[in-house]
Amino acid sequence: MKRLLLLPALLLIAFPIFSQSYSSNSPYFDPSAFTGGNPLVPDYRNYSPSFRSEESSIRLETPSDSSSKKKDRERLEFRRSLLNWHQTLGFLTWGSWLATNLAGERSLSHLHREYQPLADFVLLSNPQQNLLAYNLILHASPWDGDPGGSTHKALAGTTFTLYALTAGFAFLAPSNTLVREPGLTTIFTHKAMIWIHLPAMLALPFLGQEIPKQGPGAAHRMEAVGWTGFAALTISIATFYF
Repeated sequence: MKRLLLLPALLLIAFPIFSQSYSSNSPYFDPSAFTGGNPLVPDYRNYSPSFRSEESSIRLETPSDSSSKKKDRERLEFRRSLLNWHQTLGFLTWGSWLATNLAGERSLSHLHREYQPLADFVLLSNPQQNLLAYNLILHASPWDGDPGGSTHKALAGTTFTLYALTAGFAFLAPSNTLVREPGLTTIFTHKAMIWIHLPAMLALPFLGQEIPKQGPGAAHRMEAVGWTGFAALTISIATFYF
């Protein structure tokens, strides 16, 4: 009779100890054996840090999340559309700026005093007496670059308009939320060239207004600024392809 009572007692004592000797690293470990609701056996899933971290990382998508993703997608599509226009107009600006500079070179080669024919007529009519009048006429005469000057001015206006539109599309494009890599990257070089071709574009009209008064000196300054700005714009475009 005592042996029959001793056997159940040993089983009640040994079973919890035996069950706790298993761990999750054991190849014979079966978590389903510990979820039967036995009060002597705890549910080890409640004590597993990995289980809790995985459970907390799983979150169902809510309607607000879906709406936020839709807005982000629409914003990125709008950004891509504006940047496509920015790229297309950038190529047109580059071509127009090149044509403007070439027309400017032609105008520079024909730069002369506007009243030069009149001064020559006065001087040739009586060189000894009209020398002073000749010099006064030349001094009062503005400089002119025709033929070629009118074409240069028309192209300059077109280039400035295209440049303003190109910059406007880039300015209106929503900012990129992605974190960019630090250092000398493609987009960094593209944006850095703005500090060269933008001041050049803004300075060119003022330099052009000085040519009728100052002549070749102002024309050569405008030439240097025009080609410098064009080179910076070329680098800003080429950095995406080379």
